[in-house]
Order: sequence, then C-alpha cells, then structure tokens
Amino acid sequence: MDNKARSLKTDIDTVLNNYDYDFSKVEITSLGNGHINNTYKLTTPDFEFVLQQINHDIFTKTVELSSNAQKINVHLLQKKNSGNYPLAVPQQVLSKTGETCIKIGSNYWRLMEFINNSYTLEEVESPEQAALVASAFAEFSCALSDFPAKDLAVIIEDFHDISFRMRQLKEAVANDIQGRLSDCQALVNFCFAQQSFIDHVVDISKKLPLHVTHNDTKINNLLFTTGDKPCAVIDLDTCMPGLLMHDFGDMVRTCCSNLAEDDTSTEKMVLKLDIFEALISNYQNTFADKMTALEKESLIVGAKLLPFIIGTRFLTDHLNGDNYFQVSRENHNLDRAISQVQLFTLVCEAEPELVKLAQ
Repeated sequence: MDNKARSLKTDIDTVLNNYDYDFSKVEITSLGNGHINNTYKLTTPDFEFVLQQINHDIFTKTVELSSNAQKINVHLLQKKNSGNYPLAVPQQVLSKTGETCIKIGSNYWRLMEFINNSYTLEEVESPEQAALVASAFAEFSCALSDFPAKDLAVIIEDFHDISFRMRQLKEAVANDIQGRLSDCQALVNFCFAQQSFIDHVVDISKKLPLHVTHNDTKINNLLFTTGDKPCAVIDLDTCMPGLLMHDFGDMVRTCCSNLAEDDTSTEKMVLKLDIFEALISNYQNTFADKMTALEKESLIVGAKLLPFIIGTRFLTDHLNGDNYFQVSRENHNLDRAISQVQLFTLVCEAEPELVKLAQ
C-alpha cells in the first residue's frame, strides 16, 4: 500500500468511527466514474454502503448540499410510504451526532445506503429507454412539487442564469488571457448574435414557478434494476430551486444527439426526434395537471437553452485556460463548445416539428 492509499484508508477509518455500525471488517472499492466526487462502495459481512468524499472546491456549500439532500430524502420517503412515489429513496446515514456529513481535515464525507442489485447506464439507446428516463426524473420533481423549493439552499449561484453566463463569456472575450480568441471568434460572434433568444429566456423565466429540480438529468444519475427499469434518482448534489425547463433541457442535451459531447465530427450530428418525442410526452404525462400550460411551452425553450448555456460555459472555460471543466487534450473545451452550439442550432431548426411532437 503506497502512502496515498494508506492516507486514504486512515481518513476513511476516521470517518467511519462517526457511525453506529461495525466497520471492523470492511472491503472498500471505487464506485462509479464521476468526475467531481470520489465515491466508494463499503462492504461488511452485514451491510453495504456508499461513502462519498464531496469535492469542496466545486461544491463550496458542502454542508448545505448534504442538508438539501436530507430534506429531499425525508420528503420523498414520506411520499413513498404513502404510496405516492414509486422509486426507491437511498438515504443518507446520519452520524452518531445526527450530522449529514463529516469533516476530516479539509475534506467532507457522507455515508449513504447502497441499493442492492442496482447499476447505472451511460447512454439512452432507444425511445423506450428515453421514456423511462423522462418518467423517472418527472416522478422525482413531481413528488417534490408540494415541497417549498425556497427551503433549499442554492448550491451554485446563477447556475442556469443565461444573462450571468453571457456576462462571463463577455469578460473572457475582453480579457483573452490565453490568446485563444482569434481561433474561435466566429463561435463567439454566433453566441452573442442570439440576443433575441436570450431575451426570450429571461422573459419566460420570470413567469415560471419554482420547483425542486435535479439540474443534472443524465441517464447515469438514475439507478436501474433487473430489466433496465429505473429504481432510484441519485446524485442530488445540484438539487435546488429551479425551473422544469432546465431539467427537461438537460435530458434533451444528453439524450438526443447521436454524438458524444466532445465528438469533433459535428457535421455528422443529428437530432434524434424519436428520442425527443419519448422524452417530452412522458415528462408531460407524468406531471399531468401539476405542470402549467406555460411550463409545457417552456420545455422546448429549455431544449434550446441547455445546449446553448453549456456551450457558452465550455467556450468561456476555453478562453480562460480550462480552469473549470476537466480536459484531456488541446482545445477539448472548444470542441465541446462547438458540439453544444451545433446541437442548439439543430434544435432551433427542428422547433416547428418539436412543437408538433409536444402536443
């Protein structure tokens, strides 16, 4: 065991001393492929748990994050116990003193239940699968529709605020600290040319009710069980007050392109209309009368917004020197930005057809 592994084992042992379980015989293995938190599966002769080291550089409101998750889990468990929520609710395990997370040195840790015989999937492969994804995330927000969203802490300020993101891009362009602007000036110009769309987003956002939204509605934030059926929504780190169009738009962004987020062959990108139809019909049907007419109209706005806003964030990070998103090659964030803006363009071009599919 090297020094890094020995130090990690010591930290984990210290964390586990804060819980009322026997961890004298525990097997520790890495779990998942997340890029932000470090996650481990703990196996003892009697129990299985998930232990997570929360990245406090990204999530500076670490205690509020775990507190939000606790409030959401308590509410969902009440719903489930009364027969009004069909999915499992993996609980955070409270410490001996009732805390939702433990601080060891500068690091924060939390312990959670492990759902037996569950697994994650990395991409949507069919309309049938897309329907299940949309229904699961809709069930999650729908069950929380009577939870006061303002009772949750805002974990990342201005997360989906398009005006804020455009100001960040404008500042990055003005500073051009890496001298990269000349290579992406056309893309920058395109983004700033979308002002009428940006104005529409700002206007409709003011009129929409707040919900508890997940804000990272990728398929790999669901747990599946036998037969590829969703059994739980996981990764509640970015749950906070938000708009349904943000969650729906992120599903479109991550499910409806035929290419990976950083694929450079953008000329081959197509929008999967059958996947889109499955997403929007099942998302709307699951909410039923708990979604207003304007919220239904906003879903297509969200389908355009999320590729655009993520594209501008990738572009901003490229100009600033790749400080936020992890990169593994030269111009990685620029490639991502080009891909997301292309997806935005395809959604805009297909909007008349998408409106018909939404009816």
